[in-house]
Amino acid sequence: MFLPILIKALAQGALSGEHSYVVRGAKLQCSQGTDPGVLNMMYSHGVFIKDKPVLNVDDAICGANISKINAFGLCKLKHGLPCEPEIAFGSKWTGGKEDVLIEGAPALLNNSTLMCSCQDVLTNTFNFMIDPSDDVTLSSAIGPSGGGIISIIDDGQDS
Repeated sequence: MFLPILIKALAQGALSGEHSYVVRGAKLQCSQGTDPGVLNMMYSHGVFIKDKPVLNVDDAICGANISKINAFGLCKLKHGLPCEPEIAFGSKWTGGKEDVLIEGAPALLNNSTLMCSCQDVLTNTFNFMIDPSDDVTLSSAIGPSGGGIISIIDDGQDS
């Protein structure tokens, strides 16, 4: 009677105080986006929770794991233009489960994060207006720039 509840608790790490494993369909949120996105996989690594494939820290490819266009609604850094994440080649999610390897890479956990290197659209506009001899940096002229932090807001196990 309690076995299904126990299995669910173990899969989500509730009994050991650990974070839960992330599966296909997990919900994501970028700190610079207006809407949540979805984490996807093109193929399975062969490990499943509730018939859903578990991801690893290498599953951070824009266009395969994360949508390329409108991934997180509108981008605040691009002043209302559609979000087009810029994930550097070879980037990995941080905070994977180091002692649980899935196809040689740490399993992805719900506290993992990923950096987007999207830049403020004003950066290129103001670059030519700042005299290099002035004691003004680009960030002091237009404010902080840089990408967003993509977080996992739901592990996808119950979706």
